[in-house]
Amino acid sequence: MARSPAPLLALGEDLVLDVAVAPEALASRLRGRINQRPKRAFGILKVSDEWIGVVQGNDFAVWERRQHAMRAEGRIRRVRGGSRVEARIELTRRSAVLMAVFFALFAVAAIGLLGRPGGMGISPATIALAFLAGLGTLAVFWAGSLRQRAALRRFLTEVFVEPT
Repeated sequence: MARSPAPLLALGEDLVLDVAVAPEALASRLRGRINQRPKRAFGILKVSDEWIGVVQGNDFAVWERRQHAMRAEGRIRRVRGGSRVEARIELTRRSAVLMAVFFALFAVAAIGLLGRPGGMGISPATIALAFLAGLGTLAVFWAGSLRQRAALRRFLTEVFVEPT
């Protein structure tokens, strides 16, 4: 079993697992674990992730239903002695666009507030401050996506690595 390291600022990472199980069995195992209702406390509060996805033949795509920032797409290949699972866990295009839109909206709103009468006024220092605050907003989104990436990697590893 080998995994590539996940750089902190990368948009995605590769997950490669070598497993001594047939590809069809691994695809079946994944089908059995996705698209299931999550565990709930008191019938209301979701206490576990709800993994949804598609498995077609030996190709798959998996993501968490309510947290769409990260998505895993991959393939299960037959190799001598078992299977190799190759997956790419990436930030979705929709999430990247939303992060850029929120940053731009934050910048426009900050400059608008700074330029109002009685405001701090627009100066290089206030523009830099607004820019740094926008970067802070992006950092919050990025931290959430890193958490989602780790949960998705953990889920795929649990599904594909043979239980001992």
